[in-house]
Amino acid sequence: MLITPCTCYNVVTKFFVCLACILIVCVCVCVCVCVCVCVCVCFLSVYCVDSETSAVRSFGDSWLRWRGQRVEYCHCALRGRERCHFVPVINCYMSQCYNGGTCKEAVYTSDYICQCPPGFSGTHCEINTNEKCAVGQGEGYRGTWSISKSGAECINWNSTSLRGKKFTARKVDASSLGLGNHNFCRNPDDDSLPWCYIYKGTQIVWEFCSMPKCPEATCGQREDNTLNRPAFRMFGGRESNITEQPWQAVINVYQSRLRKHFHRCGGVLIDSCWVLSAAHCFEDNDKAEKLEVILGRTFRKQNSSSEQIFKVEKYWIHEKFDNETFDNDIALLKLKTDIGICAINSPEVLPACLPERGLVLPDWTECEISGYGKDSEFSAQFSERVKRGYVRLWPRERCVPAVLSGRTVTSNMLCAGDTRGLDDACKGDSGGPLVCRNNDKMTLMGVISWGDGCGQKDKPGVYTRVTHYIDWINGKIKANPV
Repeated sequence: MLITPCTCYNVVTKFFVCLACILIVCVCVCVCVCVCVCVCVCFLSVYCVDSETSAVRSFGDSWLRWRGQRVEYCHCALRGRERCHFVPVINCYMSQCYNGGTCKEAVYTSDYICQCPPGFSGTHCEINTNEKCAVGQGEGYRGTWSISKSGAECINWNSTSLRGKKFTARKVDASSLGLGNHNFCRNPDDDSLPWCYIYKGTQIVWEFCSMPKCPEATCGQREDNTLNRPAFRMFGGRESNITEQPWQAVINVYQSRLRKHFHRCGGVLIDSCWVLSAAHCFEDNDKAEKLEVILGRTFRKQNSSSEQIFKVEKYWIHEKFDNETFDNDIALLKLKTDIGICAINSPEVLPACLPERGLVLPDWTECEISGYGKDSEFSAQFSERVKRGYVRLWPRERCVPAVLSGRTVTSNMLCAGDTRGLDDACKGDSGGPLVCRNNDKMTLMGVISWGDGCGQKDKPGVYTRVTHYIDWINGKIKANPV
């Protein structure tokens, strides 16, 4: 081949062009590899912060959240961006929610979400936003305190910085320990106080929290703000506040056909997870899962920030209950819990004291009754607001069939009434409390059982005599620990 200056130039030019291309490709490959590695590292280490709840989510996580009355499906995408869209939901086959929360399940995924009642939040409604102090060692504390004793802010239990730690939100039994996508103090290992992880310089350490301890548990000692003002009467429609009868419970039953709960009876809180009521309230043998107990509510149908709502794990009707005479008209309900504690003491929620076996108070002792029952015998509706009335304990010799239209009165019953006919229990109050002051504590002497009409002059109401059932109550509680 003839080589000319032009040919040489072309060859040299192509050589340098090729060399330049090779160098560029090499540089590009190196840069791409570095960039890809950096990008991957960045994308895999990011997290998302839920714009609705501020919960921390890791890359790739998916979750449901409420948006108004609808539910969104979200996932944590690249660059820490949350991607969400509305999805249809159905009721969960098995509820995953605590404290009376409603469980909803996405139709096309296994994700679920809890709609929490007022006063509760968290993935499983496990956070009690009204809980301001720790009871005992605080192993059952589910409040929102998040400051350690040194004043440091607690680290979110779901934070990736806690990987390798024994207690995190990703622990298998995290929800039962109170751990979740939050930074609130907890006591998952039965330590002496609730604690949390904090940053100390560049180190992560644990530290006890600075939260206050609750006063020692008391019964029958309400924040009595009823002195020096007119008394609110029960019969006749005069109303009260739940702080005046904080042991008063509402017992509702779920009706499948109408898909809602309806008022059944009253009840009395006697311990954190135990409520007394009347046996005749449960003659229909309703399944325990259909029952709902509400504490701390002044208005029967109106949600309140102070209320505490529970499902019922089990209930017992007295074995010798007679549905004709109403002898042994007493029932005991065990509230459902996953954390070893149910009702938390507050001004609106407090147990009444049980009497000592054999306690007898003087005749005509003034006592109190309360409930959400009807204002009169012929009222069409139950009261919308809790009411309180004052009655006196009648002498045994006056608690006889002659004053009660011939109905049987047994030794397991006691009579109490207002001789003026102003205050009395009525339909819907059944199962509620008759409490009397004893040693400066409100003591449960009777459970509202039956009567001849409502508020008739010289006709007392009839109550189950609680002192006759102390052994029965304690036996059930001891045999069925929380």
